Amino acid sequence: MWIYFLLLVFCGAGIVVIYMRKKGSRNFLRYFKKSAATTLIEPKIPIENGGSTMNHCPAVALADENANPEIDKLDRKEIKIAMEKGRASIEKSDLTSAEKSFVKVLSFDENDLEANLNLGLIYLKKGLAAKAEAIYKKLIDLKCADAVIYSNLGNAYYQQEKFKEAEEAYTKAVELDSQNPRRMINLGCVLHEMKNFDGAIEYISKAIALDNNPDYHATMADIYISLGNLARAKEIIDFARKIDKKSSALKVVAKKLKAKKKKGH
Repeated sequence: MWIYFLLLVFCGAGIVVIYMRKKGSRNFLRYFKKSAATTLIEPKIPIENGGSTMNHCPAVALADENANPEIDKLDRKEIKIAMEKGRASIEKSDLTSAEKSFVKVLSFDENDLEANLNLGLIYLKKGLAAKAEAIYKKLIDLKCADAVIYSNLGNAYYQQEKFKEAEEAYTKAVELDSQNPRRMINLGCVLHEMKNFDGAIEYISKAIALDNNPDYHATMADIYISLGNLARAKEIIDFARKIDKKSSALKVVAKKLKAKKKKGH
């Protein structure tokens, strides 16, 4: 029995060696190893996907419909093919392929709104914040600027810890869309990072007034932990658990509170 087993092992090893010699070790590893999914950066502040070009800046999109007459018919065909490939890759969550497709579109038309919008989101999701910043600044220069654009520009700054610039971008988003609690949360979070606790509490309170979301209460509790007011933080967590005790944000901040209490003793 053992002899047969050893024969199988040696035969298997021989096949592997032959394959590696024939195809090369890199190809061997590629053959057996599944391609890894694109690694995403999970941001503290969520990235916003605002939808199509027309959702963001319809006037600009319509005005640019027949722009760039210098692009010839053949190039327009290439743009169309690359755009379709990019959209398909986005649907499959294949960010690397999507990025290549939209970069190709910009090689023909650097101001294409849809390609820029998609690249901005891709760069944020991949943690390429400096590239995302450049994209959103370009979109603002192209008069394509709404609350979502400013919010994601703020996210790009936030990822780079450019908190002052993030505050300015988030403030602009709040001005453009004052009824969206996410705007207040973003601004509150960056003010928290800047240790402007009064300002952070003010905007998180506004967010809660718009939407009594347990995650927003968790954000508020986190501020009070930073202030050292652990009793108040616990009160907020206990209250929010009555809304949704399964909130992952509440679990995270409750764990942080527990660690702070333990450290205090």
